[in-house]
Amino acid sequence: MDQMKDYLMLDMYISPHVDTLYAWIRQRALRQYFSPYKSADLRKMSAAFNTTTAALEEELIQLILDGQIQARIDSQNKILYAKDVDQRSFTFEKSLKMGKEYQQRTKSVILRSLLLKYNISVRQTINQPLVQSSDQQSIACK
Repeated sequence: MDQMKDYLMLDMYISPHVDTLYAWIRQRALRQYFSPYKSADLRKMSAAFNTTTAALEEELIQLILDGQIQARIDSQNKILYAKDVDQRSFTFEKSLKMGKEYQQRTKSVILRSLLLKYNISVRQTINQPLVQSSDQQSIACK
C-alpha cells in the first residue's frame, strides 16, 4: 500500500483524501481480520499489519470505542477477545426497530396519499408562508 501512496499523492484530486482513505482501508482490514475469531493475539496481529503492538492496541481501542468492533482487550496478555452477544435479544431488538421503521414509513405513505387525494399542496412565499388547496383557499401558517 505504501508503494501506491506515492502515486496517489501526485493526483491533484485524490491527494487531499489519501490519508482518510488509508485509515478507512486499515480499519476495515482490522475488522475483517478479527471477525471470524473469538480471540486474537495482538502480537501476531501486529506482525500481520506491520506495526507495533502498542500502536495496534491504540487502533483497536478506537475501533471498540467507535462501535466498529464488539470486543475487549486484555492488555496484560495482549489478547483481543470478542464480546459474546446474546443472539436472541439482539434479533428481538432488531425486529422491534424494523417494526417501528415500517410503521413510520406506512404513516408517511398514508399522509402523502391523502394529500394527493384532496389536492393539498403547501407553498411558501418569501414574505408569508401559505397553505393552499386545489380551490385556491389560502390559510396563513404561524
